[in-house]
Amino acid sequence: MRKRLLVLLLPLLSTPLPAYSASPPCGGSEIDSSLPQSKRVEQVTREAFACLKAGNYIRAVAFFSEVIGADPNRAQAYLNRGNTFARLGEFDASLGDYSRVIALEPKQFEGWYNRGSARIAARQYDDAIADLTEAIRLRPNVGYAYCNRGLGYLRKAERDKALANFEKGLSLWADMPLCYYGRGEVRLADGKYQEAIDDFTRGINSKPTAESLTQRATAYESIGEKKKALKDYRSALSLQPRLETAKVGIARLTPDIQD
Repeated sequence: MRKRLLVLLLPLLSTPLPAYSASPPCGGSEIDSSLPQSKRVEQVTREAFACLKAGNYIRAVAFFSEVIGADPNRAQAYLNRGNTFARLGEFDASLGDYSRVIALEPKQFEGWYNRGSARIAARQYDDAIADLTEAIRLRPNVGYAYCNRGLGYLRKAERDKALANFEKGLSLWADMPLCYYGRGEVRLADGKYQEAIDDFTRGINSKPTAESLTQRATAYESIGEKKKALKDYRSALSLQPRLETAKVGIARLTPDIQD
């Protein structure tokens, strides 16, 4: 199975039953094989969510697979297993599950949105844009679908379409780091450095990433704010110690700046 690093995406969607929040620890109860199938499926699903909560994704996959084996037409089980595969970086497997969700419930927004988001992570940008466009058709007022579609356009170097999607997303929901990071990247490429800094700052205040800090550092450096740039490169390196861009920036700026 192909694995890729998960890019910054808005959360994949699932709809666990509220009662599952009170599940016992992962592996904390035996599955009662004497129960009727519907009750047994519910118990296995509780175990799967307990394992998700504990971060034991491999065991959660096994439990969701058991649910699917018992009820192969349960779209929600494929959706949740697909999300778990995505957390493991197993995007081929997650895409297969999301495709099954779409086949079973083609009018379900989550199947299209999650498959499109996973396809961006797998760098399948054209297919991702198509999936997210269908998700938007089903729910045109969901801001984060525009943000992820904008990321797809941005990775295809279609900056005008990307910008339009980021701005639409932010008009619907003004607190999405991905949209700010994406719009900041467009503005940085267009030489609009202060506007880029403003966008990166909004995103960083909510969800800092090493990549966004290095991009803001680049913008600061472009307007002569070398101390601020150096600080961002150092912060980026603290989050991702092997980030070469941050190392190069620190080496370049340190000789000129006294702390």
